Amino acid sequence: MIYNDNPNMLVPYYLMYSYAYYKEGESIVEDAEFDQICKDLIEKWNTITHWHKHLIDLDSLRAGTGYALDYPKRVKFAAIELIKDHHIKPAENEMKIKEK
Repeated sequence: MIYNDNPNMLVPYYLMYSYAYYKEGESIVEDAEFDQICKDLIEKWNTITHWHKHLIDLDSLRAGTGYALDYPKRVKFAAIELIKDHHIKPAENEMKIKEK
């Protein structure tokens, strides 16, 4: 994932994944991956720079949650696109298998 190469990207992905799960009821990453994102954010907190970092608190990260966050529209719209993409890809793969 992009956040493996650029730790600053942990912030938007944490927010998008949190929004998808807590507000839209969609789990688009495995729990283990989300937990790792939280751990990485905590570990790299002092070096991460992102304009949405102030929306995240360390207590939420330690708890591995994001349900009480205030999500900006940008995050909401991006999360919805990720959800759509998450649903489209399995359907595309299924179609490819049927074509064979």
